[in-house]
Amino acid sequence: MLNVVALNGRLTKDPVIKIVGDKSVVNFTLAVNRNYKNKAGEVEADFIQCQAWDRPADFIGSYVKKGNLVSVVGSIGTRTYDKDDVRHYVTEINVSSVQQLERKAESQSYANGVDVKTAWTAEWDKRSPGLDSQGKDNLKKELAQKYQPIIDRLDKNNDVPF
Repeated sequence: MLNVVALNGRLTKDPVIKIVGDKSVVNFTLAVNRNYKNKAGEVEADFIQCQAWDRPADFIGSYVKKGNLVSVVGSIGTRTYDKDDVRHYVTEINVSSVQQLERKAESQSYANGVDVKTAWTAEWDKRSPGLDSQGKDNLKKELAQKYQPIIDRLDKNNDVPF
């Protein structure tokens, strides 16, 4: 049996890493253009739900943003869950590898460590209200996983003033 999927598309929103136990996971939607135009002459897109765990999740959460063109390889997975006595079915791509297909200058995302700190603080301010201490600890870990690789990369290039 073979269950392999390869897709090229653009992320529809910024991915957010979540920590589940000791693993990181990211769910995202990939907009994949169809190979033909509709009657109006427009290219239509399919919106494919994707999920990545561990290293691919860390990469996506740290380096991929809304609108970035990526290639993902994985397998089709299905699962169910019950909510309000109704069974829901989910079909998604379980991503095993991801690759960015466009190279954007580092300066377009974060020009220096101050920009990273501003982004980190803004995300903390947006997501931390209402969290208990355990939720805040988890958010701190998530933000560290998301932003620390960027800080480390900028630091290697001597772009961080600390």
